[in-house]
Amino acid sequence: MKKKACTRVLSLLLAVLLLFSLPMFAGAAATGGTTGQAHWSYDKSTRTLTFSGTGSTGDYNYFTGWGDTYYPYADYLYTWRQGYAKKAVVEAGITRIGDCFLADSGVTEVVLPSTLTAIGPRAFIFCGKLNTINIPVGVKKVGMSAFAQCGYAGGDKKIAGKGLTVYYEGTRAQWAQIHFENGNLHPDDDALANAKIVFLGDTPYPGTPFVDIKDHWGREPIKWAYEQGLFSGLSETEFGPGGTMSRGMLVTVLHRLAGEPAPEMGNPFQDVGATWYSNAVRWAAENGIVNGVSSSYFDPDGLITREQAAKILYGYAQKYGKDVSIDPGALSGFPDQGNVSSWAQDAMAWAVSHNVLKGSGGSLNPGGTATRAEVAQIFYNSKDLLA
Repeated sequence: MKKKACTRVLSLLLAVLLLFSLPMFAGAAATGGTTGQAHWSYDKSTRTLTFSGTGSTGDYNYFTGWGDTYYPYADYLYTWRQGYAKKAVVEAGITRIGDCFLADSGVTEVVLPSTLTAIGPRAFIFCGKLNTINIPVGVKKVGMSAFAQCGYAGGDKKIAGKGLTVYYEGTRAQWAQIHFENGNLHPDDDALANAKIVFLGDTPYPGTPFVDIKDHWGREPIKWAYEQGLFSGLSETEFGPGGTMSRGMLVTVLHRLAGEPAPEMGNPFQDVGATWYSNAVRWAAENGIVNGVSSSYFDPDGLITREQAAKILYGYAQKYGKDVSIDPGALSGFPDQGNVSSWAQDAMAWAVSHNVLKGSGGSLNPGGTATRAEVAQIFYNSKDLLA
């Protein structure tokens, strides 16, 4: 009797367990379904989830659970997670990625179609293993937190987006026209604020790797300065022509022009440590080409002004026996000649006499800061004079 009773109890328990497990097994076995206007299918052998059809994929809700994690109600996510899928392919015809599309998934690769025009809010939120993605040029709208917490990088202090590279199939100008619902992307939230954006539609200016100078007035001087090894870019593809130029940067360029001779004396400046510009500053100081802002400080990060640039190049010309002749009336035609500092009078007159410096809007603008493009132009103008 006891044996039969135990058997009946075990049978009942198994029946109950089977009853409650049916939805799970049914979900695990599912290989396709609909989501919004699209159809989805999952290939467990290739661990790939595929979306096909036209229009938009479904919009899904989320709720805040343990550790503020978002859990989408997308049926395909519950299904394909059973197989640990790593890739999602959205085929041509789909025009919109829905809310919480792949939220909180372990996907590592996503293929988006050229027909895509919009990416919904939180579409890829918490896809921490998603490190690269191509965004088609047709995308005009990206929803709030669409890429929040994607592409983690860094040791103990992981930063969202630092490990994410976005390959945008348009130009930088086209990217700027996309409507991001986040507004100004917040670096603590949306990974796009920290991601590396590669603009596949931009082509570099011939003879350079830079995609941001082809329509800039200083493109030829920049090209020359790059070819001479005087300037490098701010990145592999960007020169940053409108960027500011520091005192340390200018002296480094001049040091390269001189062939990068090794300094022979110690470092006289407390604010110049063992950095990329330290040898250049030491060399320029020991040769009387530059002075510090005081006897013990150089201010390497201080922005270079036009008269400071003239003074430094004039000092170089004096040191290396170049033409330092001055037209006595060189500055007389400028309405702001009286704004030239006393210590820069000869240098500015020399620079104007030899067309190293030209007017800025009809004025000398001696105290105005010089951009990277303007400094490239200055060196280009003096290439024969200082050769």
